[in-house]
Amino acid sequence: MDLTKQYIIQSLVGAANNLRLSSEKIETVAILKERLSGAENLAEELKNFKKITELSKLGIKLSELLNYIESGKIDFLKLSERFKEQSYSLVKDLSNVLDILTPQAAKALFGEKEETPIKVDLTQIPIKGTTATFDYSIDLPKRSTADDLKEAIILEELEKEAPFNFENFEEKVLKPVKELDSFLNRVLKFDYTDGEIHSYIKVMKENSELSQKIGFEVLSNMHSILAKGLDLIHQKKIAPSINVIESLRACLIVIVAVVRGKEVDITNYLTKAEGFGKSISSKNKGN
Repeated sequence: MDLTKQYIIQSLVGAANNLRLSSEKIETVAILKERLSGAENLAEELKNFKKITELSKLGIKLSELLNYIESGKIDFLKLSERFKEQSYSLVKDLSNVLDILTPQAAKALFGEKEETPIKVDLTQIPIKGTTATFDYSIDLPKRSTADDLKEAIILEELEKEAPFNFENFEEKVLKPVKELDSFLNRVLKFDYTDGEIHSYIKVMKENSELSQKIGFEVLSNMHSILAKGLDLIHQKKIAPSINVIESLRACLIVIVAVVRGKEVDITNYLTKAEGFGKSISSKNKGN
């Protein structure tokens, strides 16, 4: 399998691993994965996805990933983080697909027939030492790569302590962003109370821990930088200068872009936020 196809399929499987799936939904994911694996022309297959109502939004997102891989502008130093972001951006659309598409419906969409068991006839096998034969036959189920994928996802479920719901996570992460953006303008003027800043620090720490638990290091890091930056400002270890406030705002922009799956270049914001995070790391030691 070529690298491009592997990237697309692994992104899809990665998104599936962030959802709490029933056995039926796991089978649907396996069908989608096999469809992409067997496609001779992946771009054409994704065009077909976009023509199917149930798969159109997912097809659009996967096509965007395909364009990214084939653009020739990949920064391999940041590929791992970019992969996590892009895989995460599929979660919402994949979840919607799995809510409306059963395995039977998925097979029907792709014109596939139900698998039939392999018939093994044992009636002609002689019993040792006699001329008699067994008078029965058995059915052995046909194994496919879908079975392997289902087993992998099922076993992955054992490591999850609680169901993951994308919509709940999205709401929790995005809800404080608008208020915090306005709050930063007040911080610049020292116009805030202890209770307000402590509240935002607490929320940012919680969202950082939640993002880390799910496996999204970029989101976790952005929330952590916000929490540390606000805490240092409150302790008067750093001044809320325009540059500091803009660095904290850069964290907010990265958070929104990643969660919403915006296909825009946020490199400058990410660089600014991470640079600020490194600059305050030593000041925050011991706290």
